[in-house]
Amino acid sequence: MTCSLQKKTKPSLLLTLLSHIYRLIWIIRKWLYSSGLLKIMKLPCPVICVGNLTTGGTGKTPVVIAVTRIITNMDDNPPYPPLKKGGKGGFKVAILSRGYKRKSKTPVLLVCDGTSILTTPDESGDEPYLIASSLKNTPVIVGADRYKSGIYASTHMDTDIFILDDGYQHLRLYRDINILLIDASNPYGNGHLLPNGILREPLSGISRADCVIVTRANEASVNHLEPLVREHNPDAPIFYATLRSADITDFNGNTFSINTIKDKKTFIFSGIANPQSFKKSIEDAGGRIAGELSYPDHYWYKNDDVIKIMDAAAAVSADTVITTAKDAVRLHGLDLCVKTVPGINLFKLNVEMVIDIRFSEWIQMRLSR
Repeated sequence: MTCSLQKKTKPSLLLTLLSHIYRLIWIIRKWLYSSGLLKIMKLPCPVICVGNLTTGGTGKTPVVIAVTRIITNMDDNPPYPPLKKGGKGGFKVAILSRGYKRKSKTPVLLVCDGTSILTTPDESGDEPYLIASSLKNTPVIVGADRYKSGIYASTHMDTDIFILDDGYQHLRLYRDINILLIDASNPYGNGHLLPNGILREPLSGISRADCVIVTRANEASVNHLEPLVREHNPDAPIFYATLRSADITDFNGNTFSINTIKDKKTFIFSGIANPQSFKKSIEDAGGRIAGELSYPDHYWYKNDDVIKIMDAAAAVSADTVITTAKDAVRLHGLDLCVKTVPGINLFKLNVEMVIDIRFSEWIQMRLSR
């Protein structure tokens, strides 16, 4: 019994200790920037940061896409002469991303120049590639040093505004607007910092937000979130966003109504931080889930994985196999046609984040300043 208890408690004590060390490092790092000992770099155009306090799964990618579309579609009433370079129409946006788990070592990698996608998913990372695919007219640049990426964009392309993807803790870069995302279904995990929990920084970081967007507001109760935000930030407006299934696409690029999967026996697979949200989306669309496989977040699939998935789908007599749009990016380059099973359709689910209309009004007001 003693040995059993030690096996259960030692890892927890170790993780708690590591979380305290992580907290200390974060406090020191934050102080170094706030005191001026570490320099905060400022880009020549305004920066809008979209980020969160936790690791993965808050819906950052669909929010970045949604915010970019809102900003690029703004009209000229009121006009924005201090910011806009391109004349009529919305702002010209460039997206700066870290490129998590990308295979390319290039310090500044141009994923999309606003006209064409110039990299493969494994070179850029799955999320920047998905953003570039969804926003075909928006430059996407990846690199660990987002300041250097921003200078590249300012030098080589016409940019009014930068959107900093997943940059809430990237203190080195000055931002004009901080948008903090909080996932209604899992706002802060167990309340502990990494590695004992999922928090990247203490909840007091909410105080830096200029606004808060509660994502997946349709998947969980949101009543407890406003008191949490107000405890640390009395003034930031709170907006709500829901994740909506838009349509499905096959791997030949053909698009179908989401109703295509209604009452179909469906097998799902994903390698994302929040597979339960994906599963709920399929169930809400009327798909009857016959089986599922889950992989680690950002998992890069191999040929053997596809064989395993299709065999598992055939074993439960599934009509349809569906994955997420982000997972579909990580299937890039695999010979899916050879490995699919006759009679089983292979689709990806396309989702969009629908943000409270008040957010559009707020961001337009902020930019007009």
